[in-house]
Amino acid sequence: MRILALDLGRRTGVAAGDSGFLRKLAPPPDMQVLRLRGTSTEDRVRYFSRWLSLRLYDSKPDLIVTERPLNPVAQKSASAAVDMLAYYFCLHAVAASFEIAVYAVPIMSSRKHFTGVASATPVRGRKRTAKEAANARTFINETVLKRAILLGYLSEGSKDWDQANACCLFDFAAANYAHTSPGELVMFRATL
Repeated sequence: MRILALDLGRRTGVAAGDSGFLRKLAPPPDMQVLRLRGTSTEDRVRYFSRWLSLRLYDSKPDLIVTERPLNPVAQKSASAAVDMLAYYFCLHAVAASFEIAVYAVPIMSSRKHFTGVASATPVRGRKRTAKEAANARTFINETVLKRAILLGYLSEGSKDWDQANACCLFDFAAANYAHTSPGELVMFRATL
């Protein structure tokens, strides 16, 4: 089953390939980062729409998976919330014109599947400071990146969190929607 995984944002992580990669029956997914160009949300959505249409025309996947947008209240800024929702609805509109199913996955579910950890350990009894929240984001993104390298999605030394998140979504979709089981058990590597 061909899967297209998109980690939507101004830097969109893309993973496209066959779910057979989990069983080592297919090559690793093609990876890329798409930088959405433009000075306004409309320009970036137009760019994304054109890119996605050409991508689906050239290589039509069986399904598309992306992370479910956060509640706009949870976004860093109003413009980030507007941008994310615009990309999300554009994705659904273009995919519908190609008759491709789009699955929106809660990011915590895909991370829990991929790394065994949904998020950094919460602070109990009080709200996190801005620095603690930034450290928690860095921790979970580094965890996803290390797991993507360990499973062979990304090469050693890769530092791209957007690609790693796209790998996380690809792996989740392959296991849950394509029902592909892993060909071998890869334990988590201990770090000292």
